[in-house]
Amino acid sequence: MKVRGQGEGPEPLPAGVGMIYDGPERRTAPRGRRMGARAAREIAALVEMLALAATLAAATLTIDRWHPSTLPTLVMFSIFWLGLYVLLTYRFNQASDSLLARDLLADRMGNWIKSALLLVILAFTTKTSEDLSRLWFATSAGLGLAAIGVSRTISWALLSSNRFGAARTHIAIYGAGDNLQELRARLIANPLGSIEGLYDDSRAGRGRTAASGLDQLLVKAREGRIDAVVINLPWSAEGQIKKIVEQLEAVNVDVLLVPPEALAEHGAFRSARLGQLNALALYTRPSDGIAALIKTCMDRAFALIALILLSPLMLVVALLIRLESPGPIFFRQLRCGLNNTPFTMWKFRSMRQAAEDRNADRLVVRGDSRVTKVGAVIRKLSIDELPQLLNVLNGTMSLVGPRPHAYGAKAADRLYEEVVDRYAARHRMRPGLTGLAQVRGFRGNTENESDIRNRVASDLEYMDRWSLSLDLAILFRTAITLIWQRNAY
Repeated sequence: MKVRGQGEGPEPLPAGVGMIYDGPERRTAPRGRRMGARAAREIAALVEMLALAATLAAATLTIDRWHPSTLPTLVMFSIFWLGLYVLLTYRFNQASDSLLARDLLADRMGNWIKSALLLVILAFTTKTSEDLSRLWFATSAGLGLAAIGVSRTISWALLSSNRFGAARTHIAIYGAGDNLQELRARLIANPLGSIEGLYDDSRAGRGRTAASGLDQLLVKAREGRIDAVVINLPWSAEGQIKKIVEQLEAVNVDVLLVPPEALAEHGAFRSARLGQLNALALYTRPSDGIAALIKTCMDRAFALIALILLSPLMLVVALLIRLESPGPIFFRQLRCGLNNTPFTMWKFRSMRQAAEDRNADRLVVRGDSRVTKVGAVIRKLSIDELPQLLNVLNGTMSLVGPRPHAYGAKAADRLYEEVVDRYAARHRMRPGLTGLAQVRGFRGNTENESDIRNRVASDLEYMDRWSLSLDLAILFRTAITLIWQRNAY
């Protein structure tokens, strides 16, 4: 996000003045004469659609040169494919103001892959799969991913540059106290926005009226220099919020309420509709609907196939464990699962039976004498986790999700829930064999409080961002991480 006058730096006004930072005086084209951020996003989406349509057309015409009779069928498949992508991207995902942000590129590519899979399912159910050219499908899928990447990257680069400043959303922030600077820092991360001013009426006084900041904001809004006003006031300021909204109601701007509570890390403030009622959703289920059903089916199917394919390896490991030391082959321990309910998690036993720590009073450290020779190898390669495929199969775990922690686990001699305020929030999803924290390297012993804070932060981020494409990306990164991991012992 660009801040006007950034080179000179914001100059705070004397105490008593409601506006603490204002962009330099300059003529800004009225909103009707400049593109606007919404139009810019729509143009970028149109460019992406044209790029995908051109890709499908090129692949279709190329294949048609070799098999002319397939042209009508391939055209039909192309239309359905593009339609499925549009439906996934702009209906179910409800494209937001950050449509051009680079961090959404992976979601767009994931939607292209999901639409390809849906097309295959559609072809099988309609008994037209024999007409679906494998060469055309593979070519279109690959070129489509490239088209999305190139079109989105170019659009993002152009529209976030200074030459396209008129395409940004011009934002004014109104509030009180130190929260304004934190909110400003969050908004700066968006390259498609421009902060036009910070208005803080907590400085009002000394002969100034409490509405001084709002008066100046209204002047700029009437001049067409502001597209959106973000109100940052606490819930307790209901009367003040009502007065501000009433005055802004007569001005053609978007008005958004961002209470200080919404600035909390991983806050889940979202608009929602319950029947005919508009509501503010404080928390929503991380996975729900068809996508959640697909995730469950994918978990069970993958676990069953993996158990069948890996059964020879698991039998060998079981035999080695039994031969090396007396005791059971499996280690079972109560872990905290979905909705904070306990479940029994399975692992291959990697420690001597007499030294097992079922209450997690003492976590395993590097060179731990309690670990057997076979245990050291299977822990290093994460083979000891394979029996958890049984947990995935019975529905107590998922392939991807927050890793289940043992009751009583500690970081720096403090229980996890004592270290992290929102620790319990990670139990709103089924625990997973792997997760976002693990592929980021946050695994192994928790010697410091920062270790568990990093893990929980990644878990909550995963829950906020959850999608099937994110699960697939984590599974892929897990395979890479297992090769280069350094924190398993």
